[in-house]
Amino acid sequence: MIMGYSKRVVVTLRKPIQWFALYFAIGAVLSVANIPDSAPYDSLDRALAVLPNYLYWSLLIIFMVTHRQLINLQIVYRGIFYGLSATVIYYLFLENSLRALPIFNRQTPNNFAFVLICYTPFAIHYLMTKAGRFIAFLFLLLLTFVLLFDGRRAGTVLVFLGGLATLYGTSLNWKNLLKITMIGIISLMLLQTRIAKTFILHASERMYQLIYKTSEIGKKDASFLIRVAMVKKGIAIYGEYPYTGIGLNNFSNYNIQFDKSFEGAEYVIYKENLQKKSAHNSYITLLAEGGMILLSGFLLIVGTCLVYLVKNYFLMPSETRPIFIGFVAMFIHLYFISAIINVFAWFLIGLACAFTCRK
Repeated sequence: MIMGYSKRVVVTLRKPIQWFALYFAIGAVLSVANIPDSAPYDSLDRALAVLPNYLYWSLLIIFMVTHRQLINLQIVYRGIFYGLSATVIYYLFLENSLRALPIFNRQTPNNFAFVLICYTPFAIHYLMTKAGRFIAFLFLLLLTFVLLFDGRRAGTVLVFLGGLATLYGTSLNWKNLLKITMIGIISLMLLQTRIAKTFILHASERMYQLIYKTSEIGKKDASFLIRVAMVKKGIAIYGEYPYTGIGLNNFSNYNIQFDKSFEGAEYVIYKENLQKKSAHNSYITLLAEGGMILLSGFLLIVGTCLVYLVKNYFLMPSETRPIFIGFVAMFIHLYFISAIINVFAWFLIGLACAFTCRK
């Protein structure tokens, strides 16, 4: 990743986004220091267990922005392509036999989908430059079908759209716009055929519901309704502790009464250990565990990158765009999953911050 080597490692605070990262770290510390008395007895231990992660990620952003000129994207993209390919092979064929070894961890379906959402644009861009757009498109289809058969609804959609945006959006012109439009129209037409419906139903019933029975998801789908319930719980916690929250890593450790009057609540509110569920939403996690101080620090970081993206997408080099395509896909997916304690997310955020400040 680094083009050169310096005997003296220097960290500076010259960019606003670095100060936002420092503010985020302070918010994490305040969240741990101000755990409410009503919290369970082990809340402090749980918070201290993850606090070093938050501090490390803040330092990672500051460091990557400081040394942004040394980042070699060709090396980054190549490494991520091979790493992503190895992850797919491990997840599909090797996990059951290798996870008994202490150096291998279980790759959960959600974590697997999250990695692909973040870094598929990197891998597609690398493969496109080395083997051509057609081979890269076939690789994208492979990743999409893997997630489809795994039942990852949001993952399937975001990986396919992120890869498609990389294939045609990194060198955007009227021809590529026409290709994207045609692919979209043809895809919608194919989805309405009996063959497509039957295939999707057998591949993933959850994806079938998302495409063809969307209205039922908000009323009966347990996965969706649990997310609604946890958002309600997070808002209730925020109402009690708006500034510094209940302490890092304590959302599932804290019981609180919350609004259960939403449509479809009867399908989930009586589930055993409902209060022990994760927030299923990274923004709600930050809001409940760290209050507005922690969440605002995070939003300042990602918001700066998003504003830069909107203003400069057509001006930035084409090789930089996959970073921000993956960043946007991750930003969307964080609403559907509690994955903020995740090195994959923060490395991508660090890259986006570095190239937001790199001119």
